[in-house]
Amino acid sequence: MGPRRLTLLRHGKAQSGDSCSEDFERVLTRRGTLEAREMATRIARRNLIPDLILVSPAERAWATASIVAGVCELDAGQVQGARELYLATPETIWRIVTQRDLPIAHILVCGHNPGLSELASRLGPHPELRELRTAGLATAVWHAAAWLDLEPETANRCNLDDPENLTDLWV
Repeated sequence: MGPRRLTLLRHGKAQSGDSCSEDFERVLTRRGTLEAREMATRIARRNLIPDLILVSPAERAWATASIVAGVCELDAGQVQGARELYLATPETIWRIVTQRDLPIAHILVCGHNPGLSELASRLGPHPELRELRTAGLATAVWHAAAWLDLEPETANRCNLDDPENLTDLWV
């Protein structure tokens, strides 16, 4: 069994809550669309193309995931909505990822804070506070493990990136 990778991607900048009657329906701003495109390009350039995107069905998360899927040339079946990811806790996100018996190597979860940042903070041998900005991502790798056997702190490494990061120190 090969390595497993989990990438957490926060949605791009969205309309303020004041401009929309339902939080669920908030759309990406122009800036949010540009952020999502930038991160999708970086994902593709680094060959971090996921096998599966699990996405919150909120409009802003779905739009972000759709941009990533388009740039990464994923099929529609590789993008799946998961209602439970809407404003999910880190425990819920972890359960959704690890309790699926999936024979795939890389899952990208596109959703919301604070859950994504809280889970990102637990990833890797040296957990630390990690606050994902809009369209920010954390990607963690485990060597030779089944999804069901993983724990956040057993990741071999965790890398971060966001659209405002102008240096490419990716490992």
